[in-house]
Amino acid sequence: MKRRDAFAVGGGLIAGAALTELVEHWLAPRPTRPVNGRNSIGELELERIEAATVCLRHWSERWRMGTRRKAVIGQLSEVSELVEYPQGAQVQSRLFAVMAELAKIVASMSFDSGDHATAQRYYGISLRALQQAGPEHRAYGVGVLADMARQMLDLHHPEDALDITRLALDKADSLGLPPVARSLLRTREAWSYAHMGRAEAFRRSVRQAEDLFDRGGEQPPLWARSFDRAELSGVIGARYRDLGRSQSEPGERRRYAERSAEYILRALESRGDHQEKGRAFDRIGLGRTYLVLGEPGASAASVRGVSASRSALGSGRVRRRLEDWHTEAASAHRHPDVAELREELSLTLLPLPRT
Repeated sequence: MKRRDAFAVGGGLIAGAALTELVEHWLAPRPTRPVNGRNSIGELELERIEAATVCLRHWSERWRMGTRRKAVIGQLSEVSELVEYPQGAQVQSRLFAVMAELAKIVASMSFDSGDHATAQRYYGISLRALQQAGPEHRAYGVGVLADMARQMLDLHHPEDALDITRLALDKADSLGLPPVARSLLRTREAWSYAHMGRAEAFRRSVRQAEDLFDRGGEQPPLWARSFDRAELSGVIGARYRDLGRSQSEPGERRRYAERSAEYILRALESRGDHQEKGRAFDRIGLGRTYLVLGEPGASAASVRGVSASRSALGSGRVRRRLEDWHTEAASAHRHPDVAELREELSLTLLPLPRT
């Protein structure tokens, strides 16, 4: 894996069959070759690199817009220089695992800021590094696929998201990943079906996600540990709203929206105080659901708490969901609370300077 390939710039977003084939290629196991290199770094240096990656992971878990993406890329560059020269087998494997996580962090930061082509490229770098890291790191690759599917849903490519999710589910089953991790993947599948308007398939995936989550079991891999009961309820609730919006019959639309409100309120009740980002998504999602239910006052009240939070507005994804509410609430612009909040958002949602 050449450093110039890892840090190549340019290129647009890949979608459709080309994306699926590329992901399948990255997932294909590589033939094992003996590594006869001599370690150029010691154990202490390797532990320092791994500890720095853990710190950068925590950066990524916070609000991401305007965070220190260049610092993560700098660390990735340092590791990529080390893997260009053959190390001993164990050191080489650990370096590629670090490289995979750093690339995933950069991808997540880029995704949050709306730079989707860069995000997709770094997700690919992560999968390629995992190919080299060895079979013991394949579970982490399932998490990369889950993120890639989430990105395609954000871009309104549910068919691509579904293809990637199915690859992830196949890999998760073959690796015997814990039920909670597979529950997360089933919510990605349900999300795809909701965007496609496939109601029965959506309900089937929701049942599977909930059944898997209820099974519990051993601790899931790192990338799925934040997927708790609140997250499960919030995601399902938002997808019920998406499905309801696609219905032409008013009664069906309202029935799905009512289910959406039930799930999102359940998520809000179980969110911890530290889950600020999840709470922001839930409140915006609930506000959008209230619009479908024809309750503009309740909608504005739900969203207002998010619009007043500076930390919430630091997340690109949160800002994009607020923009969605701003657009959808235009039909209720005569309601005074909605009109006031839309005017405030027209100012606070102005593009932030990139850092």
